This record gives sequence, structure tokens and C-alpha cells, in this order.
Amino acid sequence: MKRNKNLIKRRESNRRYPLRKCKKPDCSGEFTPSDSRQIYCCEQHRIDFNNDKRKLKEAINIYFLKRANSNRAILNKIKTSAFYKKHGYADKFLLDYEDYDFDTYHAIVINEKTGREVHICFEYALELIDSKEEFFSINNTLDYEL
Repeated sequence: MKRNKNLIKRRESNRRYPLRKCKKPDCSGEFTPSDSRQIYCCEQHRIDFNNDKRKLKEAINIYFLKRANSNRAILNKIKTSAFYKKHGYADKFLLDYEDYDFDTYHAIVINEKTGREVHICFEYALELIDSKEEFFSINNTLDYEL
């Protein structure tokens, strides 16, 4: 026998709880909860609050990916340039000029041969090869153990 979901009544408690203020930041309404765990005045405010919270978390990821993709494009542009192919390095001035974000990368590894930090951004590895002149090498991540 199949039951119709619309005919099933929801049980409600006979208990009465004191008035509460809705936890949704832009709602100033008070309500009488039907359950001790209820913190929103209505279901829509609960949904809105959780959607806003999830959207904030996603915004952080979107910002990181946007900066990381920008870094990837910059490293690709520099690595394929005639100057880089001829000299084998890029200076910090050029990276700054291209708006490379030194704070955005996927991982840091240590180059076992040189003992220097290497910043990994997708398939590229950026390594400072001369701290005085601020020269960087751009390599493929396959050269490093991640």
C-alpha cells in the first residue's frame, strides 16, 4: 500500500519555549521555537543563511583559482619568451611587471640539489636561483618530487 506524503501529518511538540531572536544576521524578528534546536524563525531563513555561508567558502576558492590561473599564464608566457629561452632565467622585476602573485601557489617543495624553496603552481615550479640579483628559474613540476 502506497502512502501519500501530503497526507502524513508532522508531529509537533506540546512544549513551549521562550521567544528567540532569529540567527539570520539581517532578520530582527523574534519567534517561538517549536523545538529546542530551532534557531531560525522560518525554513527560508535557515536555507538563506546556509547558502550565504557556502557562497563565502566558495568565494575563497574562486579567488585562489583566479590568482593561480593568472600565475600559470604569466609563468607560461615568460617561459616561452625568447629572453627566457636564451638566458634561462626571469628577474623579479619582470614577474612584478606581469603582476605575478608570489603568495599564491599550490605547494612548496625543497630542491634536493640546491636546498632552495620551490613554489609549485600547476605544472610550473618557480625557484629563486640568485637572491642578490633576484633571478628565478621556471621549470616543469615533473623535475621535482611532490
